[in-house]
Amino acid sequence: MIGVLLTVAIAGDPAWMRPSWDASSGQLEIAARAWQASPQGPTVWLVGVSHLGEPEYYREIRALLDGCDVVVFESVLPEAAQPPGGDDDAARAETTRSTAELIARTLGGVEVVDWNQAIERAGQTNTPAVSIIRSLPRDGWGRPWILTADHIISRGADGRAGGDAAAADIVIELPEAVGDDDGGSLQRTMAESLGLAFQLDALPYADRRWVPGDMRIDEVVAAFEVRGQGADGMLSLLSEDGFFGGLLSGMMEMIPLIDSLFGGRVVDTFRVLMIEMLGNEELVHGTLDMQAPAIREVLIDLRNERAMEVLHAELDALGAGESIALLYGAGHLPGLVALLEADDAWVVSDERWLPAITLDLETSPLSAAEVKMLRGWIGTFGSQMLR
Repeated sequence: MIGVLLTVAIAGDPAWMRPSWDASSGQLEIAARAWQASPQGPTVWLVGVSHLGEPEYYREIRALLDGCDVVVFESVLPEAAQPPGGDDDAARAETTRSTAELIARTLGGVEVVDWNQAIERAGQTNTPAVSIIRSLPRDGWGRPWILTADHIISRGADGRAGGDAAAADIVIELPEAVGDDDGGSLQRTMAESLGLAFQLDALPYADRRWVPGDMRIDEVVAAFEVRGQGADGMLSLLSEDGFFGGLLSGMMEMIPLIDSLFGGRVVDTFRVLMIEMLGNEELVHGTLDMQAPAIREVLIDLRNERAMEVLHAELDALGAGESIALLYGAGHLPGLVALLEADDAWVVSDERWLPAITLDLETSPLSAAEVKMLRGWIGTFGSQMLR
């Protein structure tokens, strides 16, 4: 359980996440900060985010991001999430098929008339996949896709109907429903069990101002392999497909029933644990440092570098008075700050702390003494774990 909570939001720098308690409530707060290199230049917001949080927390994030001209977001991309192409027609055909299959999974169940309308209607599903395929309007030969009510089609190398080998038509059937495998099934289950919202469901990823700023899954796997590490265990950690994921998902689904039997004490206990654990810099960073170096290098450092590449590409197109936001897990933010400040004389111009997970002590069935005991236990556990 501890490992999953830490993976849900790999965080810990005290400047970005902190627990906050007073006599009436407790909350896990996550920071958002703005940088400017000059008063006349654009503004860069670095917005830390938790994958699980209160509905109001995501409404506050959305209000902040609605004021930005571009939002670069975290989401490991499918292998086909790049414009198809290649050095020869065979490679172009292969990448065209992969990209067409990705688009088909996203447009399934959408009434298709033309590309722009299909993207707009798919955007109503509010999935990051829509922002991904929006940048893929052409096949491997640079021609627009042919969309019908049931298929997405490329005419192949010769651009004409029919043909053989690389000149053959590539025809992918659209499924009857939009694909719902966004990789967040376990986290969604956790959110529902704890009375929280899930990040992918609560934020407007299909907004045309939102662009992905992350590595592809094949790049992540290759980076692990170069470092002598298999990626299967890490990539399946939050999946319900494996034994561990299925077991944990089943346990989380039982929480509402168990919670009702104990008068709400189970969910509130989890909230105390999450506020304290995810806001404990020493515990979270120490836990991450216990893993193989490849974990930090690939899941944090390399993805940070890609995020900054996309950020700067988008930043170059902005004018004076405009703003861009980078929305990433809070554990990435210290490294992203270092990369940002290494490029220019950026200085902080604004700061906001947003309450991600809260506990109302006045209505909680947990007594003040029980909350104090839980918080003390987490501190003791962290000290022992990091010895």
